[in-house]
Amino acid sequence: MQRPFEGLYTAWRDAMTNADLEAWKKVTATSRRIETRNRIVSQRLKYPESLFIGPVQAPPLTGLTHVGTLVRGDAGTSVYFGRADFGVSDPSEVTENFVVFRFLRDGGLWKFDNLRVVKFGDDPELLLKVRNGDLTFLEAPEFQPPAEIPPMPFEVSAPDYVAEVWITAVGYEATVKINNTHASTVANDSGPDLVVGGLKTNGNRIEISTKRIPVDAATPRHLEVGIYAAGSASGEAKRVYHYRSSAEAAPPEKMEAQFAVEGVPK
Repeated sequence: MQRPFEGLYTAWRDAMTNADLEAWKKVTATSRRIETRNRIVSQRLKYPESLFIGPVQAPPLTGLTHVGTLVRGDAGTSVYFGRADFGVSDPSEVTENFVVFRFLRDGGLWKFDNLRVVKFGDDPELLLKVRNGDLTFLEAPEFQPPAEIPPMPFEVSAPDYVAEVWITAVGYEATVKINNTHASTVANDSGPDLVVGGLKTNGNRIEISTKRIPVDAATPRHLEVGIYAAGSASGEAKRVYHYRSSAEAAPPEKMEAQFAVEGVPK
């Protein structure tokens, strides 16, 4: 499948470079098309007008070395190694990394899904394996096709507000669901995520599920969730929901709440 996957990615890259919407639809997996649309709409931007706007470019395959192609059921990945140029930095500053291209069988036809960069840092052992053709590292989850195809997303409507959820979960795996349109899971990590579907002025619903997971004994367990709203993708954000676990009591396994967006100009 190496050559068919390379052809699919090249066609997808050409569609992005030429801002060809119909060509992009033809070679992009349906689930990815919907997710891409949802992220644009959730930022109160126009779709498809905003699809091809942005500084990041799809990297060419030239200069990358094919490492391996893996297929599991209706999902496949092609792994490359080299200097992938996304057009956002000086070419002299681009470092060697792995690039994993993912594909899905959609309606009986293979389509391009997405790509991600896997950084190996300064691990000389891994680099030596690549140079010597030792492909055992491909067994790592970040290179493998998914065991299950995720469910097909549904299209969201334009929200009243753009929103971002910030989750810090130390010693917990936390799943945050918002308005039945968004879900984020964080485990022993911290970071932001765009709220798919955004927020309404009133009647927003949040559901937080937690599970204790191992953490260093010297590190205190901690869970914090904040939701920030703005009238536009470039507007000033204001916190509209906040939960923080206390040192005295662990968070419940499941909690729900409703909240409104107040004091945020549209």
